[in-house]
Amino acid sequence: MPNGATRSPGDVEGTFRLLQGLYLVGSMERGVTIYSQQVRAHNLAWAIRELHLTRGEARVAIVGGGIAGLTMTACMLCLNDRVQITLFEESWDLCPFQQGADTRWVHPKIYDWPFPGSRAPSASLPVLNWSEGRASDVARTVLREFGCYAHTFADAEARLSVYLDLRHFQVNAADSEISWIGHKAVRRDEFFHLGRPEGRNEKFDIIVLATGFGAETIVPGYQNESYWRNEQLGQPALDGGQHRYLISGFGDGALVDLCRLTIERFRQDTIVYELFEEDLESIESYFGEALDDLGPDANVFDLLHANDSTRLLMPRERLANRIRKDTRVTLHLLGHDKDVTRFPSIFGRHSSFLHRLITYLLYRCGAFDLDFSELGAAVGRHNIDPSYVLCRYGADTLGHLKSLFVDPDTVTTRLMEMKQRQLQKPNRFWIPGSFPHYSNRQV
Repeated sequence: MPNGATRSPGDVEGTFRLLQGLYLVGSMERGVTIYSQQVRAHNLAWAIRELHLTRGEARVAIVGGGIAGLTMTACMLCLNDRVQITLFEESWDLCPFQQGADTRWVHPKIYDWPFPGSRAPSASLPVLNWSEGRASDVARTVLREFGCYAHTFADAEARLSVYLDLRHFQVNAADSEISWIGHKAVRRDEFFHLGRPEGRNEKFDIIVLATGFGAETIVPGYQNESYWRNEQLGQPALDGGQHRYLISGFGDGALVDLCRLTIERFRQDTIVYELFEEDLESIESYFGEALDDLGPDANVFDLLHANDSTRLLMPRERLANRIRKDTRVTLHLLGHDKDVTRFPSIFGRHSSFLHRLITYLLYRCGAFDLDFSELGAAVGRHNIDPSYVLCRYGADTLGHLKSLFVDPDTVTTRLMEMKQRQLQKPNRFWIPGSFPHYSNRQV
């Protein structure tokens, strides 16, 4: 469904609702990005305002101080002067994952490539807008913008309360009640300082969960740094040796690391221009139409193979000229259910089309080894140092969400339904002009 399609506020609100007054933003959806989560936050804030906040005051809890939670908070603040918001973040600061992440590049729409508008550098959002850049730069922009919204629309302290360093947090879904222990923060411009810790139990009219996927899966004995932590995978080795790496997984995180470890001078912001050069627009048109015909869940290996000696010939030759010499990489593909036995199996909707295409080209260039055995056996067979094993398995999202509740059985069925139906489309359903900008309001 393209941007500009219409849905009623009731239809939009229903896709986010767990229970009456309890909502979840995006955690059970596929292909979640910073941009798509922000679009969902705009949609939900608009729908809630239209349906529930046209009259009277409301107490709103927003759980999660990442970019989705900040966007939801800023949207709610600017939409209604009588909303009182409490924002919860378990870490010591807001937007903790992307702060200082200098080695990860973030683009609002490149995961939608090759469809129109996917190369546009700006998110072009009415609230907490940003443009492509290092994750640390995006976080800085979002936090600065959030400070402006808080200053303009929450000048009265009662309008926005922020709790950090949560030592205890539970939602009682049946009673719309939250209990917590944490530090109440004091805002100074765009920064938040910690006050004394306190424990409280309060009921809310609306609770919005914007907690993302949860912590990434940890595999004992191997590299367990978060995708967002800084590392040196994209830099040439300075010790004169060739280092062996193993990447386990085939989602976007794993395939980005595959690109960084196998392609010289790899940059996510320029790779499509470098691979396709003057043919970029025709390539986009061809593959866009092909994907429309195949559908979003199709395995695209046969599509790529069919274009191997035509449209993908020159891109493959260009990529072959850039294979790194200081690394040898094994891509481990056993899968979560241990059911992946063939390379083409990973070309379904486990990652973006762009990453699948580059992975196919790297395969044709012989840029990595393949292994389908148990992880320990693969590490031993390829003589990989455990510190050079990257396990990109995502998170136990369902377990993470259930852990937030005193009464998880009240929401489990609905969570599984959300996962199956995938109805929180990251398309813009709000009415243009709905969100006032802080620069247009007199304080």
